[in-house]
Amino acid sequence: MSEIEPEGTYRPQYRLRWRGLVRLFDRFPRLKLRLAGLARRTLKHVFEPRLVATERVIEYPFVFQNLGGVSGRILDIGCCYSRLPIAMASRGFQIIGLDFNPYPFRHPNFLAVCGDAMRLPFAEGSFEVVVAISVIEHIGLGHYGDPSANSGDKAAVCEIARVLRSGGRALITVPFGHAMINDWMRTYDSSGLVNLLGPLRPDRNEFAVSRNGVWTPTTEPEAAAVSWDGPDRAIALVFATKP
Repeated sequence: MSEIEPEGTYRPQYRLRWRGLVRLFDRFPRLKLRLAGLARRTLKHVFEPRLVATERVIEYPFVFQNLGGVSGRILDIGCCYSRLPIAMASRGFQIIGLDFNPYPFRHPNFLAVCGDAMRLPFAEGSFEVVVAISVIEHIGLGHYGDPSANSGDKAAVCEIARVLRSGGRALITVPFGHAMINDWMRTYDSSGLVNLLGPLRPDRNEFAVSRNGVWTPTTEPEAAAVSWDGPDRAIALVFATKP
């Protein structure tokens, strides 16, 4: 089975197999009991209550909360490492997933298409909803084997606006906080987010922050104070429409 989520989305990132080592202490039950107690007390600080989680635990509910009344086709951009298109298809939505890399799973309500998010191979007004979850920030940087291009993120949003029907919904999430760019992602501040969404009409922006691996909703000012160079993370979750 292929991995289609980064480590930490639904499970602890600390995964060590101690079975063989534990068996060495079977002949010393008292010592084994004391060591087990010490291990539990130590691991409690890591695992209770904090499962190290990615932003997917916030993003996926955001998507489903905003699909009410949708009956037309949904485009999921950048779906290669995501469970989301299969989850949406399993709930009866008609999904087309686009990624520069092939998608490893199949579903009757899901069609995977290999393509460039900066040049979507679809006609204008083809979709009722376009979903782009933690993908816009990577487009044009070439980290995932996709084409490199200056302002690839803005080109992708222009394409999203083009393939949406009038009044159609765009559900977009991106890293938020101090503006920065490295060799694989961008982080947007408030003005950068407005600039990014230019071709669309943002109807509602939500924000979430992660501290010590725990994601919670937050305000825009609190999210804007986060630096992705540090231990904390913040994201913007955008519900936008095509004017």
